[in-house]
Amino acid sequence: MKHILLCMAATVLGGQQLILVGAEPTKLKTEDFDRDPGWEGHNNHIVPKNVLVVKQDFGFSPTNLAGKTEGEIGGRIQRSTTPASYAAKIPTRTLNDKFTASGSFALTKSEGGAGVFFGFFNSQQPGGSGRPIGSLGLDFDFEGKGGRLAVRLITNTNKSCGTFITPYLPGKFRPTPIKNDGTRYHWTLAYDPAAADNNGQFIFTMRSDWHTAENYGPLPDASQREAQARFPNTKTFTIDLTPGFKKEGATFDRFGIQNMMKSGGAVMMYFDDVAFAGQDEDFAKEPNWVANGNRTTYEDREVVGAHDFGFNGQTHHAGGAKAGEVGGGLWRSGDYGYYADKVGPLNLDQRLEARGKAKLVTAGPDSDMHIGWFSSAAKDKSPDEAGNFVGIHVGGPTRIGHYFIPQFATATGTKGKVDSGPIITPGKVFDWSLVYDPAGANGNGEMTVTLGTESATLALKPGQKKQGVTLDRFGLFTSQAGGQMVKIFLDDLSYTAAPSL
Repeated sequence: MKHILLCMAATVLGGQQLILVGAEPTKLKTEDFDRDPGWEGHNNHIVPKNVLVVKQDFGFSPTNLAGKTEGEIGGRIQRSTTPASYAAKIPTRTLNDKFTASGSFALTKSEGGAGVFFGFFNSQQPGGSGRPIGSLGLDFDFEGKGGRLAVRLITNTNKSCGTFITPYLPGKFRPTPIKNDGTRYHWTLAYDPAAADNNGQFIFTMRSDWHTAENYGPLPDASQREAQARFPNTKTFTIDLTPGFKKEGATFDRFGIQNMMKSGGAVMMYFDDVAFAGQDEDFAKEPNWVANGNRTTYEDREVVGAHDFGFNGQTHHAGGAKAGEVGGGLWRSGDYGYYADKVGPLNLDQRLEARGKAKLVTAGPDSDMHIGWFSSAAKDKSPDEAGNFVGIHVGGPTRIGHYFIPQFATATGTKGKVDSGPIITPGKVFDWSLVYDPAGANGNGEMTVTLGTESATLALKPGQKKQGVTLDRFGLFTSQAGGQMVKIFLDDLSYTAAPSL
């Protein structure tokens, strides 16, 4: 005799909600993390093999490398997840204000993996974001032979627009033409909120008295075109803000030096003869700008690939009633790691539900992570690639920030993900939910993710549900593509589990 199908019939068993879907019962399990839940961890707390020693030593300097006369700012600036800055406090500027800046710079030594920001930024930086959130200015990254330069706006919601000033074709042509021999460069930046049909626009110029030509040797056609479109062949760059970015907003209360906030190398770099927000400064004497972590030495254990996430009984980021939550720093680099509850076995013939609270504390560009049900069988490859995953992908292109969208991977490796959806912005607590309905999309199965008031739906294609999944864990796991860190916390979770667990 066939089993009777009981669709969404529910009863209560031992304080847990029991949901019967088809012949396979499930329950909705709840965790408020007031105490350690005893979830399983795999590579979720990585102790760095080599601790990075960070030495910041920058600020006012009596030297004369970047400007017309003695006195400038700069020194040894090292990339680290911990913010460090030396900057003038300015009257708050927003993307509704018109403003300009100019100056000169020079560098004398650079290491691989170094990075510096110079320009307008917000003083409240969470760290670990790579580039400063809420900023408009010069983004440098360096190798041993020299540097690259881009000019970018990053909104308060961590969305970005801009352009490379030096040539850049990802994976194909990434020269470092900014010289580290003391060559001086002069630049200007002008922002007009009314330009580009009132969307906002910034114009950047750069020149050098000494660096007026660049010989890269024979180049492929695409690289040659890119070189001709960039400095020193091109000296003026106009960037229209992406429509909507001005409304997203950016708030600037500092102007000056900010380290890039990902662990890495150091550069010896100097800035002089700056004009900004109606002020002029030639650094003939100490300007007494605001100093934050700019003269210090410490061991940095938050290095690339050193995941540090799981249960934390002391923090209260995600908005639960009491302290205690799960989350932390998940790198898109290094060994695959997860922190999850035992919930299986579950499959694509069952209705799967999850909900809770989430807060993205910070996230760098090229970073992501995952939340949901997956298989613990694979220990070396993340389930979004290896298969057996139903859940949420947190990630996205730099121009967007981080989507919070549905994603799956079947047991045979077939993958599905929507192209866009709700965006989880840093610093804000969101309520979220995820529902997988096996009867949705005409019986093919359908996933819906809701973040705040916005949703995204992913319909499985015919035949994909039959490929199946084996799911025995629910929690968080990392990606391995190579990139930066997501620092995220979750609380007050409810999620589908097998009734015996």
